[in-house]
Amino acid sequence: LITLSGVLTLVVTRLWGQLGGVGVDAQAGRTGFELPLPIDAGDLKSIGTAIFAVLIIQSALSFIRIWLFGEITTRMLKALREDAFAGMITQPMAFFDTRRVGDLGSRIAADIEAIRDTFTTVLAELVRQTIIIGGGLLALMTFSWQLTLWMLGSLPVAILAAMFFGRFIRTMSKQTQQAVAESNTIVSETLTGIVSVKAFAREAYELTRYRHRVEAVRGIALKTALWRGAFASFIIVMIFGAITLVLFQGATMLQSGELSSEQFFSFLLMTGLVAGSIGGLANIFGDLQRGFGAIEEVMDLVEAEREAISLDDEKDERPGEARLSVQFKGVGFHYPNRADVEVLKGIDLELNAGETVALVGGSGAGKSTIATLLTAFRAPTSGSLLVDGKPIAEHGLTALRRRMALVPQEVILFGGTIEENIRYGRPKASEAEVKKAAEDALALEFIEGFPEGFETLVGERGVQLSGGQRQRIALARAFLRDPDLLILDEATSALDAASENAIQVALDRLMKGRTSLVIAHRLSTVRSADRIAVLESGRIVEIGTHTELMKTGGRYQELVEHQLDNGGSKTVRE
Repeated sequence: LITLSGVLTLVVTRLWGQLGGVGVDAQAGRTGFELPLPIDAGDLKSIGTAIFAVLIIQSALSFIRIWLFGEITTRMLKALREDAFAGMITQPMAFFDTRRVGDLGSRIAADIEAIRDTFTTVLAELVRQTIIIGGGLLALMTFSWQLTLWMLGSLPVAILAAMFFGRFIRTMSKQTQQAVAESNTIVSETLTGIVSVKAFAREAYELTRYRHRVEAVRGIALKTALWRGAFASFIIVMIFGAITLVLFQGATMLQSGELSSEQFFSFLLMTGLVAGSIGGLANIFGDLQRGFGAIEEVMDLVEAEREAISLDDEKDERPGEARLSVQFKGVGFHYPNRADVEVLKGIDLELNAGETVALVGGSGAGKSTIATLLTAFRAPTSGSLLVDGKPIAEHGLTALRRRMALVPQEVILFGGTIEENIRYGRPKASEAEVKKAAEDALALEFIEGFPEGFETLVGERGVQLSGGQRQRIALARAFLRDPDLLILDEATSALDAASENAIQVALDRLMKGRTSLVIAHRLSTVRSADRIAVLESGRIVEIGTHTELMKTGGRYQELVEHQLDNGGSKTVRE
């Protein structure tokens, strides 16, 4: 269709040439590019009718071409968006340590839009203009090979210039896309932390930060525009210079009788068409470079090494009675960018099947890092971590994580309904099971207090709910999951004392007979654990039951006394 559209453009141009030559005495006869159409070359009506017929056909072909390109491109971009998003969410956690949310979001949005423009418009125009240039040059050769060679004299210089300018334009385009991504990151971070922004009256600071980024975008975009403008200006000078030479030489040939008036008129029209197409290549070439830069950014995401995650639909299988057992053997860990700082040092810890083990200690002791290793978000840098007697790396990540439930300290809900957020733990659960999970998490009362009940929208990141309500939704999700291994990372930190005492009963019921790892700051919540491990500076310094540790007079007892001195519940000592 693109080829046919380009050919018809050449046909219309030739018909215009014949129209201009009607009634003019052809001094050299009618030679050159003649159309195989049933028309009288000397009849204005025949030529006019043919022109309108070709234009109608060309417009119909253009409509079909644009529609087909749109259909094909939207399918391709749908698959590319899915692959890019899949590539992003299946990256290991270390990948997100060095990326910002706005940057990743920009790749899915802005970069793919640039690719869409490239495939829907730019490539189609490139093919069409190339056909017009190639076909037009062949037609021009049939009119006058001498004039054609005069015109072609500028092409090698234009091609070399395109190669030179294109390299810089492509580099500038990638820098522009990166700067846009950085500005999007500031917007994303500001909106995410809008409460802190307003609480600290930092609106002016965030605006200044965004202005600096936008100014950087403007600067790079301006530099890109200057390069593209210089390229376009150079091409225009080359083209119009060539046309001026052709006009002068053609007029000389017309005057000497070497060329007919119709041939000269047709040659000029065809030259203008070819020159316009060559000039259009400057912008097309710049847009292509921008598109190729976007493709590189997106393909880096698509082709990045991923975790061995299954993306098949999750089967709604309830865990069996067998609970997971875990062994940490001399486990050490440090972050890749801080190899000199050991977060964990020689951790030896066992979680027997059905046992509840609590981790306590000061901030930065390494408690949450142990949970991170257990969920396979990160791998130990030394020692070994066994699950059911096998190294954790030998387990399928998807199958292993589907047997776990994590309730983190900072709960982030998704921007749907309460029911959808609870079902996140097991999408195919029945309504009765969802309601029972909410009841077990002591969330049913406040849920039913909303006019929309379970269909209440929680807002982006759950902003429509209080911290305690979000925490209970997360607990309900864990109840519904019914996992073989439960990880509670400060799971009751957002609850008041009365709610915490009430929900602790539910948590005890949830943990009973289930392998559980509990990370807690309030020591009153871990008294009933089968064993309590005390961490300090990345090492386990004590381990035992609450009663045993209180008798030793060690670090655990110090923590208990410290909480009592700061108004903690006396039940923690008992």
